Amino acid sequence: MKIKSLLFFLLFLSTAVIQAQTPRMVLAESYTSTTCGPCGSQNPAFDALLHANEDKITSIKYHMNWPAPGNDPMYHHNPVDNNARRSYYNINSVPHVHLDGNYYNGTPSTINQNRINNAAAIPSPFEIRMQHRLSDDQDSVYVTMMIRATEQVSGQLVAHIAVIEKEIHFTSPPGTNGERDFYNVMKAMLPSRNGTSLPDFPADSYVVIETAWELQNVYNIDQIAAVGFVQDNTNKHVHQAANSSTEPLQPFYGTDAAVTGLMNVTSTNCSGYVSPKIEITNYGSNDLTEADIQININGTIVDEINWTGSLAFMESAQIDAGEIGFELQVENTLMVLIGNVNGQEDEYTLNNANTVLINQSPFLTGNLLLFFLLDNSPEETTWEILNSQGTVVMSGGPYSTPGGVVSLPVTFDAGDCYELIVYDAGGNGMCCSNGTGYYALIANGNEAVFSGQGFGASDRNEFTYGFVGVDETGMDQGNISLHPNPASDKVYLRLKNEMIGNTATIQLTDPSGRLVRELKMPRTQDGQLIEVDLDGISSGLYLITVKLNSEVYTKKLFVR
Repeated sequence: MKIKSLLFFLLFLSTAVIQAQTPRMVLAESYTSTTCGPCGSQNPAFDALLHANEDKITSIKYHMNWPAPGNDPMYHHNPVDNNARRSYYNINSVPHVHLDGNYYNGTPSTINQNRINNAAAIPSPFEIRMQHRLSDDQDSVYVTMMIRATEQVSGQLVAHIAVIEKEIHFTSPPGTNGERDFYNVMKAMLPSRNGTSLPDFPADSYVVIETAWELQNVYNIDQIAAVGFVQDNTNKHVHQAANSSTEPLQPFYGTDAAVTGLMNVTSTNCSGYVSPKIEITNYGSNDLTEADIQININGTIVDEINWTGSLAFMESAQIDAGEIGFELQVENTLMVLIGNVNGQEDEYTLNNANTVLINQSPFLTGNLLLFFLLDNSPEETTWEILNSQGTVVMSGGPYSTPGGVVSLPVTFDAGDCYELIVYDAGGNGMCCSNGTGYYALIANGNEAVFSGQGFGASDRNEFTYGFVGVDETGMDQGNISLHPNPASDKVYLRLKNEMIGNTATIQLTDPSGRLVRELKMPRTQDGQLIEVDLDGISSGLYLITVKLNSEVYTKKLFVR
């Protein structure tokens, strides 16, 4: 089955003051091997100590492939993640244990009740709530991790989630040291061995992380669970740890709606249109039945939506906002904001906004190249290029060679706004658990105009192509301004700081140089606004030229 991609966002709690510190769950990261003699003699007592203190300490067991013969099956089930955590602490011998990262490290035999008590007595600035559940067909595990800071915390913070098999019992030893019983064995680090980077936390703020793993090399699915922890890479200190449960997570508020996704928006734009899809999620204990949603572009409200439905805690809905036109600037800000929730003010408002930046598309000329480095599932990758009329002018995929390279010239008529859409049928882009791949649109031989990798189900970018060798001059730099751009029915030029009485000649030409419109406008006043009628002109890219005295000003104009 297909796995839901990571959802990650920061929520700032603004109305409630929560206790300053939280009881600590100590984390023991243990390194062991079925071929290690001292491991076999020390692990049973250490495991008994852990079991006797389940309210104070949890553990993750990483299995190594040494000493010889290095045939530990639990190492070979996931050598990448086991080695990553070993390298993180520079472990060079087993058995070895790290308590809360840098709090204490040594052999299991040196961990005693006093050490556990002392570590557990240090208050933590975080509270962690975790839930895991198996998929309906029991081939995957889904994990949700809620992390709340009870005081201000900063550093190189990372959230790690380790899927574990709580108990593994063999009828005969799988290695040479005689051990048959193993506990909290690491199966996978989610979403990867690098964890999830966290921002600095203001006091009383929290994050929610959702991730999943397709089960592999599991002995007993009933023993699958997860251990989560927050670590500071600055000093390797583990601030807090937690065990997952199958019990429902408890929300922080009764009414708490959030904008958790803003999709189907290109990072570059030349059309002056967006068709956003908005994801809202209920993080409150009360069902979410109604929400007022405002869409704002460059400080202007462009649409308002009254959503109705029924969402329980942690449920989400996707809203199609339809096509929205706006006046394109060099840099554009699209913001979606939830207002009233269930007919009243949301108890917690600072997770109600989601913002994306949209840059004006580059004007490209010359030779273009579309490049793909395929991941391990090339059959999931397809793509298409659409012109401003929505017609597919180029397309490709699916592919068949894992890790293969696809490089092909981009050929179509110049003088239009185009959209490149790259699809991944697996919903995980071209990176990273499925192999490292990416795509790029390349101009001028080696310049990546834009690229994509871990983009989910699709990635979209717009670009304008045409007018080889034509440079823009003088427009929007104090003498002449042009707006809107893109334009539809009319475009306006404002002439500034020129002598009254001069005549301005305005010409509109297509990419072939053909004159499609011309008008002459005598100057009567400074700051005069000149209207250019675009009726009857097909959509596409044009060059607008203003000739005034001995000066010539040029600007690319997209007609939509």
